[in-house]
Amino acid sequence: MWSFLERLLDSSTFSPHGICLLWEPELIWLHVISDAIIAASYFSIPFALAILVSKRRDIQFGWMAWPFAAFILACGLTHVFSIYTLWVPIYGLEGLVKALTAIASIVTAVLLWPLIPRILAIPTEAQLREAHVALAEEGRQRQRSEFLLERFREAEANESTIRQAQKMEAVGQLTGGIAHDFNNVLSAIMMANDFLLNAHKPTDPSFQDIMQIKQNATRAATLVRQLLAFSRRQTLRPQVLDLGDALSDLTMLLRRLIGEKVKLDLVHGRDLWPVKVDVSQFEQVVVNLAVNARDAMPDGGKLIIRTANVPTEETVQLANKGMPAADYVKIEIADTGTGIPHEIIDKIFEPFFSTKEVGKGTGLGLSTVYGIVKQTGGFIYVDSVPGGGTTFRIYLPRHRQEQEVAPEVQVGNGAAKEAVAAEAANPKPDLTGQGTILLVEDEDGLRALNARGLRSRGYSVIEAANGVEALEAFEEKNGAVDLVVSDVVMPEMDGPTLLKEMRSRNAELKIIFVSGYAEDAFEKSLPENQQFAFLPKPFTLTQLVAAVKETMTAN
Repeated sequence: MWSFLERLLDSSTFSPHGICLLWEPELIWLHVISDAIIAASYFSIPFALAILVSKRRDIQFGWMAWPFAAFILACGLTHVFSIYTLWVPIYGLEGLVKALTAIASIVTAVLLWPLIPRILAIPTEAQLREAHVALAEEGRQRQRSEFLLERFREAEANESTIRQAQKMEAVGQLTGGIAHDFNNVLSAIMMANDFLLNAHKPTDPSFQDIMQIKQNATRAATLVRQLLAFSRRQTLRPQVLDLGDALSDLTMLLRRLIGEKVKLDLVHGRDLWPVKVDVSQFEQVVVNLAVNARDAMPDGGKLIIRTANVPTEETVQLANKGMPAADYVKIEIADTGTGIPHEIIDKIFEPFFSTKEVGKGTGLGLSTVYGIVKQTGGFIYVDSVPGGGTTFRIYLPRHRQEQEVAPEVQVGNGAAKEAVAAEAANPKPDLTGQGTILLVEDEDGLRALNARGLRSRGYSVIEAANGVEALEAFEEKNGAVDLVVSDVVMPEMDGPTLLKEMRSRNAELKIIFVSGYAEDAFEKSLPENQQFAFLPKPFTLTQLVAAVKETMTAN
Protein backbone atom coordinates (compact mmCIF):
# COMPACT_ATOMS: atom_id res chain seq x y z
CA MET A 1 0.00 0.00 0.00
CA TRP A 2 2.80 2.36 0.89
CA SER A 3 4.70 1.53 -2.32
CA PHE A 4 1.50 2.21 -4.30
CA LEU A 5 1.24 5.65 -2.78
CA GLU A 6 4.94 6.33 -3.46
CA ARG A 7 4.50 5.45 -7.14
CA LEU A 8 1.28 7.48 -7.27
CA LEU A 9 2.88 10.56 -5.78
CA ASP A 10 6.12 10.24 -7.75
CA SER A 11 5.97 12.96 -10.43
CA SER A 12 9.55 12.74 -11.64
CA THR A 13 8.59 10.97 -14.84
CA PHE A 14 5.66 13.35 -15.70
CA SER A 15 5.57 16.59 -17.58
CA PRO A 16 3.52 19.56 -16.40
CA HIS A 17 0.20 20.21 -18.04
CA GLY A 18 1.43 23.49 -19.47
CA ILE A 19 3.66 21.68 -21.91
CA CYS A 20 0.52 20.29 -23.55
CA LEU A 21 -0.56 23.87 -24.09
CA LEU A 22 2.87 24.62 -25.64
CA TRP A 23 3.25 27.23 -22.94
CA GLU A 24 1.07 29.56 -24.89
CA PRO A 25 0.55 32.48 -22.49
CA GLU A 26 -3.01 33.15 -23.65
CA LEU A 27 -4.05 29.54 -23.05
CA ILE A 28 -2.17 29.25 -19.78
CA TRP A 29 -3.73 32.38 -18.27
CA LEU A 30 -7.15 31.54 -19.65
CA HIS A 31 -7.10 28.27 -17.69
CA VAL A 32 -5.57 29.90 -14.60
CA ILE A 33 -8.08 32.75 -14.39
CA SER A 34 -11.07 30.53 -15.12
CA ASP A 35 -10.08 27.85 -12.59
CA ALA A 36 -9.26 30.52 -9.99
CA ILE A 37 -12.65 32.16 -10.37
CA ILE A 38 -14.42 28.78 -10.21
CA ALA A 39 -12.43 27.76 -7.14
CA ALA A 40 -13.10 31.04 -5.36
CA SER A 41 -16.83 30.71 -6.09
CA TYR A 42 -16.85 27.13 -4.83
CA PHE A 43 -15.04 28.12 -1.62
CA SER A 44 -17.53 30.94 -0.93
CA ILE A 45 -20.56 28.63 -1.12
CA PRO A 46 -19.69 26.55 2.03
CA PHE A 47 -19.23 29.72 4.06
CA ALA A 48 -22.56 31.09 2.85
CA LEU A 49 -24.29 27.82 3.75
CA ALA A 50 -22.64 27.77 7.17
CA ILE A 51 -23.88 31.30 7.95
CA LEU A 52 -27.38 30.53 6.70
CA VAL A 53 -27.78 27.31 8.70
CA SER A 54 -26.35 28.81 11.88
CA LYS A 55 -28.65 31.84 11.69
CA ARG A 56 -31.80 30.00 10.58
CA ARG A 57 -32.01 26.81 12.56
CA ASP A 58 -35.69 26.52 11.66
CA ILE A 59 -34.95 25.77 7.98
CA GLN A 60 -36.13 22.35 6.96
CA PHE A 61 -33.36 19.87 5.98
CA GLY A 62 -30.69 22.32 7.15
CA TRP A 63 -28.39 19.43 8.02
CA MET A 64 -28.12 18.66 4.27
CA ALA A 65 -26.07 21.85 3.89
CA TRP A 66 -23.06 20.30 5.62
CA PRO A 67 -22.42 17.34 3.22
CA PHE A 68 -23.25 19.62 0.29
CA ALA A 69 -20.68 22.14 1.58
CA ALA A 70 -18.02 19.40 1.80
CA PHE A 71 -18.76 18.37 -1.77
CA ILE A 72 -18.52 21.95 -3.06
CA LEU A 73 -15.27 22.51 -1.12
CA ALA A 74 -13.74 19.41 -2.74
CA CYS A 75 -14.81 20.66 -6.16
CA GLY A 76 -13.04 23.91 -5.49
CA LEU A 77 -9.84 22.08 -4.55
CA THR A 78 -9.82 20.21 -7.90
CA HIS A 79 -9.76 23.54 -9.72
CA VAL A 80 -6.88 24.73 -7.52
CA PHE A 81 -4.89 21.62 -8.47
CA SER A 82 -5.76 22.21 -12.12
CA ILE A 83 -3.91 25.53 -11.87
CA TYR A 84 -1.00 24.04 -9.96
CA THR A 85 -0.45 21.13 -12.40
CA LEU A 86 0.05 23.57 -15.24
CA TRP A 87 3.59 24.02 -13.87
CA VAL A 88 4.04 21.12 -11.41
CA PRO A 89 3.05 17.60 -12.59
CA ILE A 90 1.55 16.29 -9.27
CA TYR A 91 -1.10 14.31 -11.02
CA GLY A 92 -1.20 11.64 -8.34
CA LEU A 93 -2.16 14.12 -5.59
CA GLU A 94 -4.62 15.71 -7.96
CA GLY A 95 -6.14 12.29 -8.58
CA LEU A 96 -6.54 11.69 -4.83
CA VAL A 97 -8.35 15.01 -4.48
CA LYS A 98 -10.67 14.07 -7.33
CA ALA A 99 -11.24 10.68 -5.69
CA LEU A 100 -12.28 12.46 -2.46
CA THR A 101 -14.52 14.73 -4.49
CA ALA A 102 -16.10 11.66 -6.09
CA ILE A 103 -16.78 10.14 -2.68
CA ALA A 104 -18.27 13.44 -1.43
CA SER A 105 -20.48 13.65 -4.51
CA ILE A 106 -21.72 10.09 -4.03
CA VAL A 107 -22.54 10.74 -0.37
CA THR A 108 -24.30 13.99 -1.24
CA ALA A 109 -26.30 12.32 -4.00
CA VAL A 110 -27.28 9.42 -1.74
CA LEU A 111 -28.54 11.83 0.90
CA LEU A 112 -30.25 14.18 -1.57
CA TRP A 113 -32.34 11.82 -3.70
CA PRO A 114 -34.57 10.53 -0.83
CA LEU A 115 -35.25 14.14 0.19
CA ILE A 116 -36.63 15.11 -3.21
CA PRO A 117 -40.26 13.94 -2.49
CA ARG A 118 -40.20 15.73 0.87
CA ILE A 119 -38.79 18.88 -0.69
CA LEU A 120 -41.42 18.77 -3.42
CA ALA A 121 -44.08 18.53 -0.70
CA ILE A 122 -43.04 21.94 0.67
CA PRO A 123 -45.76 24.45 -0.37
CA THR A 124 -44.91 26.78 -3.19
CA GLU A 125 -45.30 30.55 -2.87
CA ALA A 126 -48.60 30.40 -4.74
CA GLN A 127 -49.82 27.65 -2.44
CA LEU A 128 -48.75 29.69 0.59
CA ARG A 129 -50.67 32.69 -0.74
CA GLU A 130 -53.74 30.54 -1.24
CA ALA A 131 -53.34 29.12 2.26
CA HIS A 132 -52.95 32.65 3.64
CA VAL A 133 -56.12 33.78 1.85
CA ALA A 134 -58.00 30.73 3.16
CA LEU A 135 -56.68 31.34 6.67
CA ALA A 136 -57.71 35.00 6.51
CA GLU A 137 -61.19 33.98 5.34
CA GLU A 138 -61.43 31.47 8.16
CA GLY A 139 -60.38 34.21 10.58
CA ARG A 140 -63.09 36.51 9.23
CA GLN A 141 -65.67 33.76 9.50
CA ARG A 142 -64.57 33.10 13.06
CA GLN A 143 -64.85 36.81 13.86
CA ARG A 144 -68.32 36.88 12.31
CA SER A 145 -69.27 33.80 14.33
CA GLU A 146 -67.93 35.39 17.52
CA PHE A 147 -69.79 38.61 16.71
CA LEU A 148 -73.03 36.73 16.07
CA LEU A 149 -72.51 34.73 19.26
CA GLU A 150 -72.00 37.94 21.22
CA ARG A 151 -75.10 39.46 19.66
CA PHE A 152 -77.02 36.32 20.52
CA ARG A 153 -75.81 36.49 24.11
CA GLU A 154 -76.78 40.16 24.29
CA ALA A 155 -80.17 39.39 22.79
CA GLU A 156 -80.64 36.57 25.27
CA ALA A 157 -79.64 38.86 28.15
CA ASN A 158 -81.94 41.62 26.86
CA GLU A 159 -84.75 39.14 26.46
CA SER A 160 -84.20 38.01 30.03
CA THR A 161 -84.19 41.63 31.19
CA ILE A 162 -87.36 42.37 29.21
CA ARG A 163 -89.06 39.28 30.62
CA GLN A 164 -88.08 40.34 34.12
CA ALA A 165 -89.34 43.90 33.52
CA GLN A 166 -92.60 42.60 32.06
CA LYS A 167 -93.04 40.27 35.01
CA MET A 168 -92.38 43.09 37.45
CA GLU A 169 -94.80 45.33 35.56
CA ALA A 170 -97.48 42.63 35.57
CA VAL A 171 -96.97 41.98 39.27
CA GLY A 172 -97.08 45.73 39.86
CA GLN A 173 -100.38 46.09 38.04
CA LEU A 174 -101.80 43.14 39.94
CA THR A 175 -100.66 44.39 43.33
CA GLY A 176 -101.78 47.93 42.50
CA GLY A 177 -105.24 46.68 41.61
CA ILE A 178 -105.43 44.52 44.72
CA ALA A 179 -104.22 47.42 46.87
CA HIS A 180 -106.85 49.74 45.40
CA ASP A 181 -109.70 47.33 46.13
CA PHE A 182 -108.26 46.41 49.51
CA ASN A 183 -108.02 50.08 50.47
CA ASN A 184 -111.77 50.43 50.01
CA VAL A 185 -112.31 47.47 52.32
CA LEU A 186 -109.85 48.84 54.85
CA SER A 187 -111.45 52.28 54.75
CA ALA A 188 -114.82 50.74 55.63
CA ILE A 189 -113.27 48.67 58.43
CA MET A 190 -111.41 51.65 59.88
CA MET A 191 -114.45 53.92 59.64
CA ALA A 192 -116.71 51.34 61.31
CA ASN A 193 -114.06 50.79 63.94
CA ASP A 194 -114.07 54.52 64.71
CA PHE A 195 -117.83 54.39 65.28
CA LEU A 196 -117.36 51.45 67.67
CA LEU A 197 -114.63 53.30 69.56
CA ASN A 198 -116.88 56.35 69.91
CA ALA A 199 -119.66 54.13 71.28
CA HIS A 200 -117.51 52.27 73.84
CA LYS A 201 -115.65 53.61 76.80
CA PRO A 202 -112.14 52.33 77.68
CA THR A 203 -113.70 50.56 80.68
CA ASP A 204 -116.03 48.48 78.49
CA PRO A 205 -115.06 44.77 78.21
CA SER A 206 -115.08 44.95 74.40
CA PHE A 207 -112.92 48.11 74.15
CA GLN A 208 -109.61 46.21 73.94
CA ASP A 209 -111.00 43.97 71.20
CA ILE A 210 -112.01 47.05 69.22
CA MET A 211 -108.52 48.52 69.70
CA GLN A 212 -107.02 45.28 68.39
CA ILE A 213 -109.14 45.67 65.26
CA LYS A 214 -107.85 49.23 64.83
CA GLN A 215 -104.21 48.22 65.32
CA ASN A 216 -104.44 45.36 62.82
CA ALA A 217 -106.25 47.57 60.32
CA THR A 218 -103.42 50.08 60.64
CA ARG A 219 -100.88 47.30 60.03
CA ALA A 220 -102.82 46.22 56.97
CA ALA A 221 -102.86 49.81 55.73
CA THR A 222 -99.05 49.86 56.05
CA LEU A 223 -98.77 46.71 53.94
CA VAL A 224 -101.04 48.25 51.32
CA ARG A 225 -98.85 51.36 51.17
CA GLN A 226 -95.85 49.11 50.57
CA LEU A 227 -97.69 47.36 47.76
CA LEU A 228 -98.56 50.72 46.24
CA ALA A 229 -94.92 51.73 46.48
CA PHE A 230 -93.90 48.64 44.53
CA SER A 231 -96.61 49.17 41.90
CA ARG A 232 -95.56 52.84 41.65
CA ARG A 233 -99.06 54.10 42.34
CA GLN A 234 -98.57 55.89 45.61
CA THR A 235 -98.86 59.65 45.83
CA LEU A 236 -95.44 61.31 46.08
CA ARG A 237 -94.63 64.81 47.25
CA PRO A 238 -91.29 65.42 45.55
CA GLN A 239 -89.03 68.31 46.37
CA VAL A 240 -85.59 69.41 45.25
CA LEU A 241 -82.84 68.48 47.69
CA ASP A 242 -79.17 67.62 48.12
CA LEU A 243 -78.75 63.89 48.80
CA GLY A 244 -75.64 64.53 50.86
CA ASP A 245 -77.62 66.68 53.30
CA ALA A 246 -80.50 64.18 53.38
CA LEU A 247 -78.14 61.31 54.20
CA SER A 248 -76.35 63.33 56.86
CA ASP A 249 -79.70 63.95 58.55
CA LEU A 250 -80.31 60.20 58.54
CA THR A 251 -76.96 59.27 60.08
CA MET A 252 -78.10 59.11 63.69
CA LEU A 253 -81.15 57.01 62.86
CA LEU A 254 -79.06 54.63 60.72
CA ARG A 255 -76.50 54.12 63.49
CA ARG A 256 -79.27 53.15 65.89
CA LEU A 257 -80.83 50.79 63.36
CA ILE A 258 -77.65 48.88 62.39
CA GLY A 259 -76.31 48.60 65.94
CA GLU A 260 -72.81 48.78 67.37
CA LYS A 261 -71.48 45.70 65.57
CA VAL A 262 -71.78 47.34 62.16
CA LYS A 263 -69.56 50.28 61.26
CA LEU A 264 -71.19 52.98 59.15
CA ASP A 265 -69.11 54.94 56.62
CA LEU A 266 -70.59 57.84 54.66
CA VAL A 267 -68.59 58.96 51.63
CA HIS A 268 -70.12 62.04 50.03
CA GLY A 269 -69.31 63.09 46.49
CA ARG A 270 -68.26 66.66 45.86
CA ASP A 271 -70.73 69.24 44.54
CA LEU A 272 -73.61 66.78 44.21
CA TRP A 273 -76.26 67.74 41.69
CA PRO A 274 -79.77 68.32 43.05
CA VAL A 275 -82.45 65.67 42.63
CA LYS A 276 -86.21 65.85 42.99
CA VAL A 277 -87.59 63.15 45.26
CA ASP A 278 -90.07 62.59 48.03
CA VAL A 279 -87.90 63.01 51.14
CA SER A 280 -89.77 60.54 53.32
CA GLN A 281 -89.83 57.93 50.56
CA PHE A 282 -86.10 58.40 49.90
CA GLU A 283 -85.41 57.94 53.59
CA GLN A 284 -87.49 54.76 53.52
CA VAL A 285 -85.36 53.44 50.65
CA VAL A 286 -82.11 54.03 52.54
CA VAL A 287 -83.49 52.66 55.80
CA ASN A 288 -84.81 49.48 54.15
CA LEU A 289 -81.47 48.80 52.45
CA ALA A 290 -79.56 49.54 55.67
CA VAL A 291 -81.73 47.13 57.65
CA ASN A 292 -81.23 44.42 55.00
CA ALA A 293 -77.47 45.01 55.17
CA ARG A 294 -77.54 44.74 58.96
CA ASP A 295 -79.42 41.43 58.78
CA ALA A 296 -76.81 40.13 56.32
CA MET A 297 -74.04 40.86 58.87
CA PRO A 298 -75.11 39.07 62.07
CA ASP A 299 -71.52 39.01 63.35
CA GLY A 300 -70.84 42.62 62.42
CA GLY A 301 -69.21 44.25 59.45
CA LYS A 302 -69.18 47.51 57.52
CA LEU A 303 -71.96 49.44 55.81
CA ILE A 304 -70.71 51.97 53.28
CA ILE A 305 -72.95 54.63 51.71
CA ARG A 306 -71.38 56.59 48.86
CA THR A 307 -72.76 59.37 46.69
CA ALA A 308 -71.38 60.67 43.42
CA ASN A 309 -72.35 62.50 40.26
CA VAL A 310 -72.55 60.33 37.14
CA PRO A 311 -72.39 62.45 33.96
CA THR A 312 -73.86 61.33 30.68
CA GLU A 313 -70.59 60.04 29.21
CA GLU A 314 -70.05 57.76 32.22
CA THR A 315 -73.63 56.52 31.95
CA VAL A 316 -72.93 55.33 28.41
CA GLN A 317 -69.85 53.45 29.62
CA LEU A 318 -71.80 51.78 32.42
CA ALA A 319 -74.09 50.13 29.86
CA ASN A 320 -76.71 49.36 32.50
CA LYS A 321 -79.71 47.66 30.96
CA GLY A 322 -82.65 50.00 30.38
CA MET A 323 -80.98 53.16 31.75
CA PRO A 324 -80.93 55.96 29.15
CA ALA A 325 -77.89 58.18 28.83
CA ALA A 326 -78.31 61.24 31.06
CA ASP A 327 -76.90 62.92 34.15
CA TYR A 328 -77.58 61.02 37.37
CA VAL A 329 -76.72 61.15 41.05
CA LYS A 330 -75.64 57.74 42.33
CA ILE A 331 -76.25 56.40 45.82
CA GLU A 332 -74.25 53.25 46.51
CA ILE A 333 -75.08 51.16 49.58
CA ALA A 334 -72.57 48.33 50.13
CA ASP A 335 -72.14 45.82 52.93
CA THR A 336 -69.64 43.12 53.82
CA GLY A 337 -72.29 40.55 54.64
CA THR A 338 -73.19 37.08 53.45
CA GLY A 339 -74.20 38.15 49.95
CA ILE A 340 -77.09 36.96 47.80
CA PRO A 341 -77.03 33.55 46.06
CA HIS A 342 -76.96 33.85 42.27
CA GLU A 343 -80.05 31.68 41.83
CA ILE A 344 -82.32 34.15 43.67
CA ILE A 345 -80.80 37.52 42.83
CA ASP A 346 -83.36 38.07 40.03
CA LYS A 347 -86.24 37.58 42.49
CA ILE A 348 -85.25 39.88 45.34
CA PHE A 349 -87.41 42.81 44.17
CA GLU A 350 -90.55 40.71 43.84
CA PRO A 351 -93.20 41.39 46.50
CA PHE A 352 -93.48 38.82 49.29
CA PHE A 353 -90.22 37.14 48.26
CA SER A 354 -88.06 36.69 51.34
CA THR A 355 -85.24 34.45 52.51
CA LYS A 356 -86.00 35.22 56.16
CA GLU A 357 -87.79 32.83 58.45
CA VAL A 358 -91.57 32.91 58.64
CA GLY A 359 -92.70 35.77 60.84
CA LYS A 360 -89.46 37.73 60.48
CA GLY A 361 -90.30 39.75 57.41
CA THR A 362 -93.11 40.55 55.00
CA GLY A 363 -90.97 40.32 51.86
CA LEU A 364 -91.98 43.85 50.89
CA GLY A 365 -88.84 45.74 51.88
CA LEU A 366 -86.92 45.51 48.61
CA SER A 367 -90.06 45.61 46.48
CA THR A 368 -90.95 48.89 48.19
CA VAL A 369 -87.46 50.20 47.44
CA TYR A 370 -87.82 49.15 43.81
CA GLY A 371 -91.20 50.85 43.42
CA ILE A 372 -90.12 54.12 45.04
CA VAL A 373 -86.97 54.35 42.93
CA LYS A 374 -88.83 53.59 39.69
CA GLN A 375 -91.68 55.98 40.46
CA THR A 376 -89.11 58.72 41.12
CA GLY A 377 -87.72 58.10 37.63
CA GLY A 378 -84.58 56.37 38.85
CA PHE A 379 -82.94 52.98 38.42
CA ILE A 380 -81.63 50.41 40.87
CA TYR A 381 -79.09 47.62 40.28
CA VAL A 382 -77.54 45.05 42.55
CA ASP A 383 -74.21 43.22 42.56
CA SER A 384 -73.51 40.49 45.05
CA VAL A 385 -70.86 37.88 45.77
CA PRO A 386 -71.94 35.02 48.07
CA GLY A 387 -69.80 35.43 51.15
CA GLY A 388 -68.37 38.71 49.85
CA GLY A 389 -71.15 41.23 50.42
CA THR A 390 -73.80 43.07 48.41
CA THR A 391 -73.86 46.45 46.70
CA PHE A 392 -77.04 48.30 45.68
CA ARG A 393 -76.58 51.18 43.22
CA ILE A 394 -79.37 53.71 42.84
CA TYR A 395 -79.31 56.27 40.03
CA LEU A 396 -81.62 59.27 40.40
CA PRO A 397 -81.97 61.72 37.50
CA ARG A 398 -80.33 65.09 37.94
CA HIS A 399 -82.83 67.88 38.48
CA ARG A 400 -82.36 71.05 36.46
CA GLN A 401 -84.07 74.32 37.26
CA GLU A 402 -85.50 74.58 33.75
CA GLN A 403 -87.43 71.37 34.41
CA GLU A 404 -89.77 73.29 36.67
CA VAL A 405 -93.12 73.72 34.89
CA ALA A 406 -96.50 75.04 35.88
CA PRO A 407 -97.37 75.06 39.60
CA GLU A 408 -98.03 71.56 40.85
CA VAL A 409 -101.44 70.34 41.82
CA GLN A 410 -101.88 70.72 45.54
CA VAL A 411 -102.15 67.33 47.11
CA GLY A 412 -101.96 66.82 50.81
CA ASN A 413 -103.79 66.34 54.03
CA GLY A 414 -101.73 68.27 56.53
CA ALA A 415 -104.66 68.92 58.80
CA ALA A 416 -105.54 65.24 58.74
CA LYS A 417 -102.05 64.37 59.99
CA GLU A 418 -102.26 67.06 62.65
CA ALA A 419 -105.62 65.70 63.67
CA VAL A 420 -104.19 62.21 64.12
CA ALA A 421 -101.46 63.65 66.36
CA ALA A 422 -104.06 65.62 68.28
CA GLU A 423 -106.22 62.53 68.59
CA ALA A 424 -103.34 60.69 70.24
CA ALA A 425 -103.08 63.44 72.86
CA ASN A 426 -106.78 64.29 73.03
CA PRO A 427 -109.37 61.65 72.14
CA LYS A 428 -111.96 64.35 71.32
CA PRO A 429 -110.39 67.02 69.04
CA ASP A 430 -112.78 69.71 67.80
CA LEU A 431 -113.42 68.62 64.23
CA THR A 432 -117.07 69.60 63.94
CA GLY A 433 -118.32 71.93 61.26
CA GLN A 434 -121.18 73.11 59.10
CA GLY A 435 -121.93 73.11 55.41
CA THR A 436 -123.20 70.97 52.57
CA ILE A 437 -120.96 68.20 51.25
CA LEU A 438 -121.54 66.26 48.04
CA LEU A 439 -120.08 62.79 48.70
CA VAL A 440 -119.30 60.77 45.54
CA GLU A 441 -118.27 57.13 46.10
CA ASP A 442 -119.12 54.04 44.04
CA GLU A 443 -118.68 51.62 46.98
CA ASP A 444 -122.09 51.65 48.68
CA GLY A 445 -120.92 50.46 52.09
CA LEU A 446 -118.00 52.86 52.25
CA ARG A 447 -120.15 55.75 51.03
CA ALA A 448 -122.72 55.09 53.74
CA LEU A 449 -120.08 55.00 56.47
CA ASN A 450 -118.39 58.17 55.24
CA ALA A 451 -121.73 59.98 55.05
CA ARG A 452 -122.62 58.81 58.58
CA GLY A 453 -119.30 60.04 59.90
CA LEU A 454 -119.60 63.47 58.29
CA ARG A 455 -123.19 63.88 59.50
CA SER A 456 -122.08 62.97 63.00
CA ARG A 457 -119.77 66.01 62.90
CA GLY A 458 -122.49 68.45 61.89
CA TYR A 459 -122.31 68.44 58.08
CA SER A 460 -125.19 68.03 55.64
CA VAL A 461 -124.32 65.25 53.18
CA ILE A 462 -125.66 64.53 49.68
CA GLU A 463 -124.70 61.06 48.42
CA ALA A 464 -123.92 60.03 44.82
CA ALA A 465 -122.70 56.68 43.46
CA ASN A 466 -120.86 58.14 40.44
CA GLY A 467 -120.03 61.31 38.58
CA VAL A 468 -123.28 61.42 36.61
CA GLU A 469 -125.40 61.23 39.77
CA ALA A 470 -123.15 63.84 41.38
CA LEU A 471 -123.74 66.30 38.52
CA GLU A 472 -127.50 65.73 38.70
CA ALA A 473 -127.50 66.32 42.44
CA PHE A 474 -125.31 69.40 42.00
CA GLU A 475 -127.74 70.90 39.48
CA GLU A 476 -130.75 70.06 41.63
CA LYS A 477 -129.12 72.07 44.42
CA ASN A 478 -128.40 74.87 41.92
CA GLY A 479 -124.73 74.61 42.86
CA ALA A 480 -125.41 75.22 46.54
CA VAL A 481 -122.64 72.85 47.62
CA ASP A 482 -119.76 73.91 49.85
CA LEU A 483 -117.47 70.94 49.18
CA VAL A 484 -117.24 67.87 46.95
CA VAL A 485 -115.57 64.73 48.33
CA SER A 486 -115.12 62.34 45.40
CA ASP A 487 -113.44 59.08 44.58
CA VAL A 488 -111.08 59.15 41.59
CA VAL A 489 -111.85 55.86 39.81
CA MET A 490 -115.57 55.43 39.19
CA PRO A 491 -117.83 54.01 36.46
CA GLU A 492 -119.53 56.28 33.89
CA MET A 493 -117.62 59.41 34.93
CA ASP A 494 -114.35 59.47 36.86
CA GLY A 495 -113.15 62.10 39.30
CA PRO A 496 -111.08 64.28 36.94
CA THR A 497 -113.95 64.50 34.45
CA LEU A 498 -116.33 65.38 37.28
CA LEU A 499 -113.95 68.12 38.40
CA LYS A 500 -113.94 69.69 34.91
CA GLU A 501 -117.71 69.64 34.67
CA MET A 502 -118.27 71.13 38.13
CA ARG A 503 -115.55 73.77 37.78
CA SER A 504 -117.19 74.83 34.50
CA ARG A 505 -120.31 75.59 36.57
CA ASN A 506 -118.55 76.93 39.67
CA ALA A 507 -114.86 77.82 39.27
CA GLU A 508 -114.45 78.35 43.04
CA LEU A 509 -115.86 74.97 44.07
CA LYS A 510 -113.70 73.15 46.61
CA ILE A 511 -112.93 69.48 46.00
CA ILE A 512 -111.25 66.67 47.92
CA PHE A 513 -110.26 63.57 45.96
CA VAL A 514 -109.94 60.25 47.79
CA SER A 515 -108.28 57.23 46.20
CA GLY A 516 -106.48 54.01 46.94
CA TYR A 517 -103.64 55.17 44.65
CA ALA A 518 -102.67 58.05 42.41
CA GLU A 519 -104.26 57.10 39.11
CA ASP A 520 -102.67 58.20 35.80
CA ALA A 521 -105.80 60.25 35.17
CA PHE A 522 -104.58 62.61 37.89
CA GLU A 523 -101.63 63.61 35.77
CA LYS A 524 -103.10 63.35 32.26
CA SER A 525 -106.77 64.28 32.55
CA LEU A 526 -106.77 67.31 34.82
CA PRO A 527 -106.62 70.82 33.36
CA GLU A 528 -103.54 72.84 34.27
CA ASN A 529 -103.46 74.89 37.47
CA GLN A 530 -106.46 73.13 39.00
CA GLN A 531 -106.40 73.11 42.79
CA PHE A 532 -107.75 70.30 44.91
CA ALA A 533 -106.98 68.40 48.09
CA PHE A 534 -106.17 64.73 48.23
CA LEU A 535 -106.84 62.16 50.93
CA PRO A 536 -105.32 58.70 50.36
CA LYS A 537 -107.25 55.59 51.32
CA PRO A 538 -107.55 54.01 53.79
CA PHE A 539 -108.38 56.78 56.23
CA THR A 540 -110.01 57.05 59.61
CA LEU A 541 -113.04 59.15 60.52
CA THR A 542 -110.72 61.64 62.21
CA GLN A 543 -108.60 62.02 59.08
CA LEU A 544 -111.67 62.45 56.87
CA VAL A 545 -113.32 65.18 58.95
CA ALA A 546 -109.94 66.89 59.48
CA ALA A 547 -109.35 67.06 55.70
CA VAL A 548 -112.88 68.36 55.22
CA LYS A 549 -112.48 71.08 57.84
CA GLU A 550 -109.07 72.12 56.47
CA THR A 551 -110.38 72.42 52.91
CA MET A 552 -113.59 74.23 53.81
CA THR A 553 -111.84 76.79 55.99
CA ALA A 554 -109.00 77.39 53.51
CA ASN A 555 -109.11 80.63 51.53
